Amino acid sequence: MRKSFQLNQFIKKNTYLLILIFVPTIYSQEYSVGIKAGASYSFNDNGSEVIRNGVQYSAESNLGYQGGGFLEINLGRWLVRPEVFLNKARGEFEFAESTSVYSLEKLSVPLLLGYKIYEPLDIYAGPAYQFILNKEMENTSTLLSDDHSNFATQAGFKVSLNRFEIDLRYDFTFPSEDFQRINFNGDPNQSYFDEGRLNQLMFSLNYKLFGSDIQPGRRGGNCY
Repeated sequence: MRKSFQLNQFIKKNTYLLILIFVPTIYSQEYSVGIKAGASYSFNDNGSEVIRNGVQYSAESNLGYQGGGFLEINLGRWLVRPEVFLNKARGEFEFAESTSVYSLEKLSVPLLLGYKIYEPLDIYAGPAYQFILNKEMENTSTLLSDDHSNFATQAGFKVSLNRFEIDLRYDFTFPSEDFQRINFNGDPNQSYFDEGRLNQLMFSLNYKLFGSDIQPGRRGGNCY
């Protein structure tokens, strides 16, 4: 409990520091503010598994979604891009008795550092802090344990087309060692759930609401 409190205090202090850094920087550099929405596709790279009636099952890939907002600050050919978005990852377990979907809903807060390759194309990477909002397994009577937060790293590229952006990235969430007993409906035997983590390939369409680099009728995206 003390470690969790210290971690939250550390995050709050560094959040305030980032605000103090970014606010004056916005007024001296090109910037844009926008919204994003899209889909995600999960990968079970970290071993999310269920042992049920002596048989081990691994989570199969499934579709999820994302949606939120971003701030981008351009520093010549470099960019700094904090984001906040709601993200739902899903994995499917195909048991002999039935099929159950494991879903994880979280608020992702990445801080990305990017570089402009050429006029419309940027690449980027950075850490992401994830607040766990909800997680559940279908067809169970057990509430999954809540670890509140975890860390990830994201990397990808985006293409700017005036106010629009096409964004594709990979989200790698650091593995979890959470292991718990769960009860499936109609099954007298206890099962065991090793949460692992679901990594994701994330696609989004972004739209710049306003910013210093947006001009009516302009074509070709950002100008560096």
